[in-house]
Amino acid sequence: VWQICSLKGGPVKTSSGLEVMTSALADCDRGHIDTLIVGGGPGVHRAAAEAALVDWFRLAAPKARRVCSVCTGTFILAAAGLLRGRRAVTHWGSCDLLRAKYPDVSVQVDPVFVHDRGIWTSAGVTAGIDLALTLLEDDLGHREAMRIARRLVVFLKRPGGQAQFSVPKRELYSRFDQ
Repeated sequence: VWQICSLKGGPVKTSSGLEVMTSALADCDRGHIDTLIVGGGPGVHRAAAEAALVDWFRLAAPKARRVCSVCTGTFILAAAGLLRGRRAVTHWGSCDLLRAKYPDVSVQVDPVFVHDRGIWTSAGVTAGIDLALTLLEDDLGHREAMRIARRLVVFLKRPGGQAQFSVPKRELYSRFDQ
């Protein structure tokens, strides 16, 4: 059963314009949670300053089998103290800010996702796909994860030591001009 929660509940408009119906945090079940995921994006720093939201994550996380963040959702986990003494990643453009605001977090710059003692953090939004496929592989096995990756037309695992961001086109094209 999926449950999507927000501070007050009701429709929440995403940055792409899609509206998602949510339950109020007070109504969200904090019993056993299999996978607790927090997303990032515009407004994440305002959200990380909301005591009720941060407290909810602090209390819910120990009841979850695994806790995950996508992109700058890492800031909410850090605000809740869940990343203290752990390795974590966020969008490459926010790594310096995460390091400055939370010096007790070992910020990793290059990985697309990091797993440290039951907490998974991922870099930018598309790194969330990499993370989701890894979680699916853990839960359902390699064959099912491959089937889903194939359907999405993405790699199950990105090849090589993939840095978070792509080579700018001008750098790529300049290599061919030489």
